[in-house]
Amino acid sequence: MKKDIQNLLPNSGEGYKYRDISKGIRLHLNESPFSPPDFIIQEVAKILSNGNRYPSSEYYQRLKEAAARYVNLEPDYIMPTSGSDNAIKAVIFNLIKSNGKMVINEPSFSMYEIYAKSRGVNLVKVNLREGEEYWYQDNERLLEEAKDADLVAIDDPNNPTGSPMIGGKKEFIEELVNKTKGFVLIDEAYYEFAGYTVVDLVKDYPNLLVTRTLSKAFSLAGFRIGYLIGNPKVIKTLNASSGPFELSLPSTIAGTVALENPSYAREVARIINDNREYLYAKLKDLGFKVYRSLTNFLLIKDEKHDLMEYLMQKGIAIKKFYDKYYRISIGTREDCDRVVEALSELK
Repeated sequence: MKKDIQNLLPNSGEGYKYRDISKGIRLHLNESPFSPPDFIIQEVAKILSNGNRYPSSEYYQRLKEAAARYVNLEPDYIMPTSGSDNAIKAVIFNLIKSNGKMVINEPSFSMYEIYAKSRGVNLVKVNLREGEEYWYQDNERLLEEAKDADLVAIDDPNNPTGSPMIGGKKEFIEELVNKTKGFVLIDEAYYEFAGYTVVDLVKDYPNLLVTRTLSKAFSLAGFRIGYLIGNPKVIKTLNASSGPFELSLPSTIAGTVALENPSYAREVARIINDNREYLYAKLKDLGFKVYRSLTNFLLIKDEKHDLMEYLMQKGIAIKKFYDKYYRISIGTREDCDRVVEALSELK
């Protein structure tokens, strides 16, 4: 086994601390606190008796068409995947040669590094700059590193900071895709919360790719549904390397119905955004260093306490980064009040 992969094993599902918490409040995985709406559950239930059959291609095509309508493109631009992380994996394993060069921000979504090391890719990390309210991308360094990069991957907004990286600024994206030797991947997992996108540029730039997920605002994390948006020729190449039944029948139906009825996801995003601003203000009032966010989580800096262990004792799971940073997913208003109540005891 490659040494890099051995080093990554603790980050796998098996070793993910607190992943399987069943009691208490789950604010560590950036999930939606709301169950899928009844109209999705009802449609999924209708096809469960067909679980002995592989899903027919018509279900997959309907999902592609629903996603295409949602992003205002043709179906040929869409590749449904089992979560957006599998879209990212497909790009890294099929569009970058082993020993190629990949550029990411640091910090950023952990799966970029995991897949890059598994593929044997040379990973270049460009450090974000910590500001008073937001974290900032080093655009000048990114552009320089992009010149000989096979892939530049940017999660926008960024995970775990919650900060906008590009913020829908078309001029920078256009400069980046023009300077990059290979592909530019923009991970828009938190699009429904942030409200900006670069999808409208995909038609103009064949080397621009965008990933989306239904795990956040659509409340379908357990169904594992995402999709890749890109030039039809690139999508065709990636489809050729994937299996014929990448998504289960229940997931395909759930994703299709969700994308055909996106108003509920917009309402979930509105509620979560309101709760995020509520929790941000409460934590600021308690004296915590907390950063602004355009996602369904907040990042806190605390050098005096181990907030992850402390809150776990209170029945609240959050995630820790670099010893002094803590990411708290936004739950219901009641969840937010529980966090505030627990942390107020430290002040």
